[in-house]
Amino acid sequence: MGKKSDIKEMATLLSFALTHRIGSLVNPDEIYSEKYKKESDAFLKKAVKISLRQNWNKDDKIKIKELLKKKLKDDLERRDFLDNKKFDLIDKEINNVLGSLRLN
Repeated sequence: MGKKSDIKEMATLLSFALTHRIGSLVNPDEIYSEKYKKESDAFLKKAVKISLRQNWNKDDKIKIKELLKKKLKDDLERRDFLDNKKFDLIDKEINNVLGSLRLN
């Protein structure tokens, strides 16, 4: 696969991971909270594998962050059962996950 498809796939997986992570953070007392944490970890592991396939330059990292932010915002908007605090966590969680993958 090429870089473009890896960027798209990784942004999608990271978006799923962060959507689930944020869901577990904003509604910790809900039944699905633990399930969301486990699913978040699974999506993140898949994204890590993709991140290791390429040598990312500065422009790639910017594209990943922009695409991730858009996808994450769209995913969170569709999940209207989550508390609206979810939007306050977007930037922090994106920076955390990209930092852990050394993509920021």
